[in-house]
Amino acid sequence: MGVGFVPCVWAETNESNSLETATALAIQPVVSREIDSLLAGELTLDTCIRIALAQSPKALSAQLGVQEAHVGLNLARGEFLPTASVGASQSYTVSKPAGASSYTDSDDSNVYAQAQLAISGITDKLRAVKIQKLQLEQAELELKNQTNQISRTVKKAYYALLSAQRTVNIRTKSRDLYQEQYERSAAYYKQGLRPKVDVTTAEVNLNNERLRLIRAENAVKTASANLANAMGITTPRLLKLTDIDELEQMDIPFDQAVKTAYANRPDILSSQTNAEIGQIKLNQAKFNYLPTLSLSAGYRKYDEDFHLDNEEGRLMVSLDWPIFNAFKTYNGVKQARINLDRINNNNRSMSNDVFLEVQSAYIHLQEAAESIPIAQLNVEKAKENLGLAQGRYNEGIGDVIELKDAEVAYTDAELSLLTARYDYASAVADLKQAMGTN
Repeated sequence: MGVGFVPCVWAETNESNSLETATALAIQPVVSREIDSLLAGELTLDTCIRIALAQSPKALSAQLGVQEAHVGLNLARGEFLPTASVGASQSYTVSKPAGASSYTDSDDSNVYAQAQLAISGITDKLRAVKIQKLQLEQAELELKNQTNQISRTVKKAYYALLSAQRTVNIRTKSRDLYQEQYERSAAYYKQGLRPKVDVTTAEVNLNNERLRLIRAENAVKTASANLANAMGITTPRLLKLTDIDELEQMDIPFDQAVKTAYANRPDILSSQTNAEIGQIKLNQAKFNYLPTLSLSAGYRKYDEDFHLDNEEGRLMVSLDWPIFNAFKTYNGVKQARINLDRINNNNRSMSNDVFLEVQSAYIHLQEAAESIPIAQLNVEKAKENLGLAQGRYNEGIGDVIELKDAEVAYTDAELSLLTARYDYASAVADLKQAMGTN
């Protein structure tokens, strides 16, 4: 099932649709002076996303999580590496033994260099490395997830500001129509062709439209503040956006959208990784029933007076088999199995939630796609009807109420088309987010 009609929505030609590009943007810092310079001009959608990814505390936290996971992996690998140390000491002792008539003194010096390697529970350490690798993958997926969410939020705020700005244009054009109607009615009244009520009605209509225009202009300020907030910045500026006229198409079967979500969504992939970690921990708990192999090796050179003449080597292998540990191993296995079952159950619940999210976004997308051609047709008909009403009024056939109704219908039709296009653009962002490709 695909979108039957694919309408036009705002989208930039160079806008990246790939998760990798969005993640790459997250690691390109934008310093304050660059932001000030960018805010002084027109902002593109990609620029807004780049600023948001650089300024967002959530994105920074996710990046720090990746760095921390790298450190954890290095620490786990370090358990297989030897350690080395050197040391030296110098002591001087003065003593007086019992019954002695004088003090005696002595000095002692020592220096050593040693290296040792001690590995116990080799299989446990191997599993620890594997777990740290998986946790690193989860941290990277969380970074992608935050990147997707920030991108979606900025897109919706960007489209909302564009919509608000275009609403001002429509309201301005409507106000000009009412201004023209008022001036025409006043001229006809002076000529004795129209009653005074037409002039009064036209003036009321004009003033009402002026109020609507004021509210529309304030809505632009609010939308600009919302976009700045989504970008993680505070500014008193009224943001200027690059107008987007080239339109993006999105036509994808529902089944393919669901498959894409299951294959790409970072939270789905992270939950699968979590299940792998749970399975490793279960295996680790079961291996506590088996003997533990330990290996220790060391080499040391030492002597007095800093000569390092003496040396010694040591190698020890031990095998420890637990007989009874107060059922700790049994309960540990049971706990690990319960934890894995809980993870798998949560994963099934998440899969159902993702399916519903994709389905809801897809339905909204199709609804918006089907609304746009109807809204476009309404604009054409309302414009035609306005022309006829203006002609009838100028000829003295129609009245001011008929003309006002036609003007209202035309303005409402344009606003409905604008809303339909914004809804579609927003639905595209929502569906991409649901699919993990925003």
